[in-house]
Amino acid sequence: MLTYEIEQSNLHQVKPLDHELICEEIEQLTTEAGLTMSQRTTLSSKKGSYHWHFKKGKEKGVLEITYWPKHHRLWLDIHDNRRAPWNIEAIKELAVVFTHHFGGTVVTNDEGGEQDV
Repeated sequence: MLTYEIEQSNLHQVKPLDHELICEEIEQLTTEAGLTMSQRTTLSSKKGSYHWHFKKGKEKGVLEITYWPKHHRLWLDIHDNRRAPWNIEAIKELAVVFTHHFGGTVVTNDEGGEQDV
């Protein structure tokens, strides 16, 4: 799995009643990137999280985004069996967009090791 996590962001400053606003901003930024939300749910293993699946048109592949307010975490994932050229490019671009919007830096496991983007 390919993961890009936004670390040291300003999400720790978000008040509990504003989490839905962060979700709306995430959805707006992904829409502006040309992606379509195909699912919004929560991860049962991460109580209180917000989890999305995004697609690009009818192309194969899925980009997953998770926001976990309780731990001030935001990350993007691509499962190995859902990789496609569009989502490999989109994960990089959106990670940068999210850091500009929410602050922080990007850490990824791309190419087997952690690295800042």
